[in-house]
Amino acid sequence: MQLAEEAAQLDLLSDGRVALGVSRGSPEPVDRGYEAFGYYPAADDPKGAAMAREKFLRFMAAVDGEGMATSLPLDQQYPRMYHPDVPVPVMPHSMSLRKHVWWGAGSRDTAVRAAHDGVNLMSSTLLTEANGDRFEDLQADQIRAYRAAWKEAGHQWTPRVSVSRSIIPVTSEDDMRMFGIGGDEGGIGYIDDGQATFGRTYTDEPDKLVEQL
Repeated sequence: MQLAEEAAQLDLLSDGRVALGVSRGSPEPVDRGYEAFGYYPAADDPKGAAMAREKFLRFMAAVDGEGMATSLPLDQQYPRMYHPDVPVPVMPHSMSLRKHVWWGAGSRDTAVRAAHDGVNLMSSTLLTEANGDRFEDLQADQIRAYRAAWKEAGHQWTPRVSVSRSIIPVTSEDDMRMFGIGGDEGGIGYIDDGQATFGRTYTDEPDKLVEQL
């Protein structure tokens, strides 16, 4: 609820220019990152996916102005603002904030869920799928699935989709050892104990890459 309150304040102060990205992920190199960053494993939810979704839906309910707590009896309210025992929303409330929330999705399933939840999509630089397809093809499928699910859900506004790429200049032998050099294929790596496809392109002509971007 505190995050919803602070996000609403910032959205109002910035005249609706907030872009709030939310995701369940953790830094890729971190061992058991989902645990280290707060999603403690349970027998039926070892990576905290259910817990993360529960927290996100509660956050979105607060964003939408739903009651998050119950008002006190009148004789205990100062100042007296609400009838007793009524649901009280987070204040302030920004009516535009929902349209400024983005979910960072690492798979087609989470992209579809973001569409049904009614938030924008941030497509990551990795996808937790490794079926041999190129990364850009997997990402295009993810975006198509998101748009189809959005239409199916019947939301009354047009969402946005963002894609991102990390540009890492390789300027030393240490860089070479860290990032390696390969072909133009998306790399296969591991995250959260499973395989993932990473978007990765190498070039010896950075000026041309900048022009393409």
